[in-house]
Amino acid sequence: MTDPQAFAYEQRRLAFVWTFLGFTGDVANEGDWFRASLATRSVFVQRFGAELRGFENVCAHRFYPLRTEEKGNGPIVCGFHHWRYDVDGKVIGIPVCQQQFGTVSRALGAHLNQIEVATCGTLIFGRFPASKKRESLLEYLGIGFPILEALSRPERKPLALSTRLKANWKLAFHISLDDYHPVAIHPRTFGREGYVNRENVGYFRFGAHSAFLNTKRAVALEEMAAACADGSFQANRYSIFQILPNFLIAMFRSDGNFFHCCIQHFIPVSNDESILRSWVYPAPFPVNSPWLVRSTRWLSDIVRNRLVVHYARQVMRQDNQVCERLQEVAHQVGRPPYLAALEERIGWFEQSYLELVGGSEE
Repeated sequence: MTDPQAFAYEQRRLAFVWTFLGFTGDVANEGDWFRASLATRSVFVQRFGAELRGFENVCAHRFYPLRTEEKGNGPIVCGFHHWRYDVDGKVIGIPVCQQQFGTVSRALGAHLNQIEVATCGTLIFGRFPASKKRESLLEYLGIGFPILEALSRPERKPLALSTRLKANWKLAFHISLDDYHPVAIHPRTFGREGYVNRENVGYFRFGAHSAFLNTKRAVALEEMAAACADGSFQANRYSIFQILPNFLIAMFRSDGNFFHCCIQHFIPVSNDESILRSWVYPAPFPVNSPWLVRSTRWLSDIVRNRLVVHYARQVMRQDNQVCERLQEVAHQVGRPPYLAALEERIGWFEQSYLELVGGSEE
C-alpha cells in the first residue's frame, strides 16, 4: 500500500488471475469492443462472430494504444501508422510494407499479445496466458459460478457509477468484507439496526472467494447455487459475494419484497490510488408479491432505482472516505490488525491473496 515496487510486483502476479473486465452487452454486435484494465495493463475485448477475443491494448509496431476510447466498433487498426490486425491479433496490413520493411505484412510476423477470455452470465473475465494449463473460469469460481451467472442477468441496462479514490484497491476491497463498521460509518443505512449478530449470519468460503448470506443455515450456499442453476431461485435475503482479486456482486432488499443487485469493481491504478466502478439494477428474479404489484414493477422500479442510486452513492462516499484516511497512515502500520469475528473474511481474503500473489507466473 506504500511501496510502488511491491505494488508493481503484486500486479505482475495478478495478471495471471481471472479478473473481471466488463459485460457481454457491451460487445453484443459484430465488431463491438470495449477497453478495460487487467492488473493495471490496458486491454480490450472485441466480438468476432460468435467469439470474444481479448488483446493487450498496445500496437506491435511502436506500442501506440490501439483503442483510445472506452468502447466502439470496428476493425483493429492502429491510429498511429494504420497497422491492421486480424481476429488472432496477427498483423495483416502494413502501409507500404515492402518499401518500409522489405517484405509483405504477414511475413513480418508481428502480432498483439492475446489474453484469455471467458464468460459467466453477462460477466466477462480475462487473464494473461501462461505456459502451463490452469483452471478454467468455471473451476475458478466453483460453486459461485451458477450464482454469479444468475445474478448478472439484469432485465434492463444497469445504472453505472464511478469514482476515483486516493487509496489502495485492497483497502476498498477490505471494507466490503467488513461487517463491523456499518454502525459507525453508515448509521442511517446498513448500521441503523445495530451490530450484526455473527451467530445469525453465514460466512462461506469457496476457493479463493467468500460470501455473506443473511442466514445461519450451513447449507445455504449450496441451496442457492442449486436454485440458481435450475432457475428456481427467488430473492429472499441479503447476499454478497467477493470474487478475488477485485470484484463483488451483492443482492439487497430495496423495498418490501423487491431486491436490487449491485456490482462493484475495484480497479488498481497505483499503490495509493484506485477506481471504483459500480452498476445497480433490479434483481433479475420473480418477486413474491401480489399480481398487481408484480405487473407494475417496471413503473415502481423507476422510483426504486433513484432511491437505490442515492443511497448507493452515499454508502460508497462514506466507505471511500474511510479508505482514504486509512491510506494516509498506511506508512505507520507495522503489524497485522486485530480482526473481529465480523471481519473474519478479511483474514480469508489475505490468505487467498498471498497464495495468488505468491503463485507461479508459469
